[in-house]
Amino acid sequence: METKIDNFIVPKYIAEEIIEYIEQTAMGRCRCMKWENIKALLRLAIVNGRITKEQAKYIENEFCREKI
Repeated sequence: METKIDNFIVPKYIAEEIIEYIEQTAMGRCRCMKWENIKALLRLAIVNGRITKEQAKYIENEFCREKI
């Protein structure tokens, strides 16, 4: 079953980390450790009911620069 993800609100603490991650990767710094922190925050947001698993997966697919 495919789930459509409409616009949703990303918690501020995750958005700030993603912005910092993108800035740091643009400068070639702190890539893996920063992304691991974002993944932990996404899991926490799921547990706390702030976002769904599908929304977390969307964020990972959209912003992760660790893919080869």
